[in-house]
Amino acid sequence: MTDIGNPFGFDVATVLTGSGLTLLVSAGIMRYGDQFEYTSGELYGVSGGVFIVLGVLYGLFLIVSGYR
Repeated sequence: MTDIGNPFGFDVATVLTGSGLTLLVSAGIMRYGDQFEYTSGELYGVSGGVFIVLGVLYGLFLIVSGYR
């Protein structure tokens, strides 16, 4: 039986959640970015780096826990 949550080889729920989170961060940077001492580009870079680090740490946690 086909996994309905993974029809194309990737988890649809994870992709949609990540896209939504990215859009929320982008909207926050557009709305409140001028209140920081960094440029919008720098804020996008920092937030992207944070997402990458969180994703790697979560992936390592899943591997160590035996879920992957």
